[in-house]
Amino acid sequence: MRMHVMVLALSMVLGGCAGSGGAAGVEEEGVVHQATADESARLKDTKPIQATEVVLFVNGLGCPLCATNIDKVLEREDYTRSVAVDLGMGTVTLGLKPEETAPSPKDLYELVHDSGFTLVKISTR
Repeated sequence: MRMHVMVLALSMVLGGCAGSGGAAGVEEEGVVHQATADESARLKDTKPIQATEVVLFVNGLGCPLCATNIDKVLEREDYTRSVAVDLGMGTVTLGLKPEETAPSPKDLYELVHDSGFTLVKISTR
């Protein structure tokens, strides 16, 4: 029994999870967000975000491994003050450093996409 659990855990670490957008683009697990046409269009904006906190509505966040993958990618950015992933809501709250140049919605869209997930919309606080 212990060996079976260890093999299962190892396969998740090495292979990712079925809900991570990185696994052949599968977004079976987790919350699936929808966006209006205006919200979708905003993701193409190249102007820096004027806020100290941003909520990213992300499709494909289905397990704790997903949370670790996306938070590690976002933490590497100079503008990041904090990252909090909420798997139940399918969101990532990103705190921005006021002294750094903020990312644009397009920057965040591309970063999330390159991480294997789909950024559906952004909300600022």
